[in-house]
Amino acid sequence: MDRGWWTRVFVVLGVALGSAWFLMPTYYSLFVVERHERNNVAVLEKALPSWAPPARYKLSLGLDLQGGIYTVMRVDTQTALVKRAERQAAQMVNYIKNQKLGEVTASTNPETREVTLTAADPATLDAIEKELANQFRDFKKEKREGATLTLSMDEANIDAFTQSAVDQAMFVIRRRIDKWGVAEVDVRKLGADSIQISMPGQEDPEQAKELIGTTAQLEFRLLDNTDPGFFKELFEKNPPALDSGITLNNASKEGFPQLESVDREKLLAYVKDKSPAGRQIMLHCVENQAETSKQKCETYSTYLVESDIPLTGEHLTDAIHRQNPQDLEIEVGFAFDAAGARDLEALTEKNIGRRMAIVLDDMVHTAPTIQSKIPGGNGRITLGRGKKEEKIKEAQTLAIVLKAGALPAPVTVGEIRQVGASLGDELVKKGSLAALVGLGLVVVFMAIYYRGSGLVADVALILNGALILAGLALFKATLTLPGIAGFVLTLGIAVDANVLINERIREELAAGKSARTAVDQGYDRAFWTIFDAHVTTLIAGVILFFTGSGPVQGFATALIVGIVASLFTSIVVTRVITTYLVHGRNADRVSV
Repeated sequence: MDRGWWTRVFVVLGVALGSAWFLMPTYYSLFVVERHERNNVAVLEKALPSWAPPARYKLSLGLDLQGGIYTVMRVDTQTALVKRAERQAAQMVNYIKNQKLGEVTASTNPETREVTLTAADPATLDAIEKELANQFRDFKKEKREGATLTLSMDEANIDAFTQSAVDQAMFVIRRRIDKWGVAEVDVRKLGADSIQISMPGQEDPEQAKELIGTTAQLEFRLLDNTDPGFFKELFEKNPPALDSGITLNNASKEGFPQLESVDREKLLAYVKDKSPAGRQIMLHCVENQAETSKQKCETYSTYLVESDIPLTGEHLTDAIHRQNPQDLEIEVGFAFDAAGARDLEALTEKNIGRRMAIVLDDMVHTAPTIQSKIPGGNGRITLGRGKKEEKIKEAQTLAIVLKAGALPAPVTVGEIRQVGASLGDELVKKGSLAALVGLGLVVVFMAIYYRGSGLVADVALILNGALILAGLALFKATLTLPGIAGFVLTLGIAVDANVLINERIREELAAGKSARTAVDQGYDRAFWTIFDAHVTTLIAGVILFFTGSGPVQGFATALIVGIVASLFTSIVVTRVITTYLVHGRNADRVSV
């Protein structure tokens, strides 16, 4: 046998052993690990031998095969645009102040998203307008009347922001789910402002909804210390309706009178537009400690905070849930990068003795007193006492959300449902049975019709199946029921290539050529026919993959991987075996 043949032998052996090695995570996830832990990467990683590939390369089953959670979420880009305009307005005021161009106040129209700046001295408006045009190019001038300047967001920037908000939301959702430990998930855009999410193997829709939909915008704000009796004065001068349930707590443990209510919406409606200039009224959830209560918040209380946001969670680098060894409370520790750490240190150093509210999603989580400057950028959010298991679960979710980043826009759940696992089991059994029956019939037919050459084709066919599964695992594809159909189809295509080769060998033998010549010319002359047929099918598979979605992509992925595997097994593997049987043994006939 020549050197080229030995090279092909080592290539075939290497590919076969590599495929078996790469399928180890898939084997362990389906037959060794418990069913309910099938998608837990950490559990699978512990079960795998040290020499096996990482658990993330296991072949995952799709939503239709194992059940799970399916949800559609809508990205509220309009609210995000309003929030962005408000943030930009606050930045304009601070910028003008820092540049010593004068004093201005800003207001934002939520309908038009226009920002109106009012200058204390109209004479400074020329310099302010010129400077803002250079620094805030996302806005354009709408009108100017007297001491007021009205700016609006540029339409091109609005379109770009809307598209990027959906793309960023998809990215953040993907990161959150990955950190949650879900091994396989499908996140894709649906229409202009919706996201479709499929999480195979998951069984808790509410936890998924809480994890994915939480905006988790972390802010640090200073409590107002100029008017501790503000809420008492507001309550007395503008008493709420008797049936509102809003009360005044003069003996609050916070040290100042607070408004309280069990109804969050009624309390928000009462305090709306009643904040003094430069201040904002925010709520705090007083959690219900009763184990039998289904209500998370026993009541809501009010805080008066400064409107300025000196520090946000933008520079947050890490968040971890833990139990404080001193008071045994469950908490989430967080850390900032260098820039965030400098801002936190400067903020705490300047305001020692004042209280700083830690605000999460527009709710005051806690408001500790700044005892000293905080170097290093490390802090914590305590979750209070309660049922330990529930608090740990809440802390885990909060840590994941903070670490994965904030959603750029609010998201709402349009649809969420759980696909039953019993349906998945039935589909797996029927799909697997169809694949085995189809494979068995093909193997028997080839062995009977083509005899020895048919058995060679059967060996290549089995290796072809292993190659397809290993390839799908390598690309982290999800095996769906249409994917199984694509798998069976590619097996048929692989056999078709061997049929062409065997028929060509028969023709060469019928023409009176020797066994060696018939084998060599049979493979050489069948090559381009096989190659052309595979390439045209491959083109169809690529088009399906890039234009289709969901199950169609699953089918296309299995088809593409199968086409490549079929070319290798039909042209290389069978030729290596047949060449040995004829050339290596000096055979004068071919069993075909």
